[in-house]
Amino acid sequence: RFWKAKSSVKQHGGRRPPINRAVTHMDTLGFLQRVLPSEGIYCTIVVEGESLSQAFYNTVGELEQALTSLDKRKRNVYYATSAFQTKQSRKQSNVRATKSLYMDIDCGEGKDYPSQREGLLALVKFVKDTGLPDPMVVSSGNGLHVYWVLTRELEPTEWQPIANAMKQCAQDQGFKQDMAVPSDSARVLRAIGTHNPKGGKMAKLLVDRQPV
Repeated sequence: RFWKAKSSVKQHGGRRPPINRAVTHMDTLGFLQRVLPSEGIYCTIVVEGESLSQAFYNTVGELEQALTSLDKRKRNVYYATSAFQTKQSRKQSNVRATKSLYMDIDCGEGKDYPSQREGLLALVKFVKDTGLPDPMVVSSGNGLHVYWVLTRELEPTEWQPIANAMKQCAQDQGFKQDMAVPSDSARVLRAIGTHNPKGGKMAKLLVDRQPV
């Protein structure tokens, strides 16, 4: 069982804090401000066939503007889930801080789950069985991105052991998701408000959850 969950549960009187279902809309900037550290260097990745191109930005606002502009130009764009120390690389060794734990659940024909509904049901069971706090859930267009946003950013030496424990927890429970994602501080995911080229669906908030 993921050890961090127990302390969070105790803070809420032995009960998992309720999901905030009142908020069903979140724009790109609000999303980035929620899940990313407030300071550092931020990164976008554009995927074109087999090639990748990356760019770096000084503020979350600049990152949001770049994502919005690239998305309007029909580019397949992602954001990096951490803030970096410098603009030299998007490597874990260059990460300054991370403010979320996350998972990527593949849904659709030939994927781990045939639909988002089945993916959500499996997630609910995983959270219940492990006692983890309820996460924020984003539709990535076809699959699901799951976030446990933290109340404070963590440096790599703090974040990595917790992320490794989260990954191990999913493995122990047999919870199907992309196992390369939870322990990768330099991971890229799709931001709310941008579109998935596979079907053209926009990434959007499904379930809101305050930081834990």
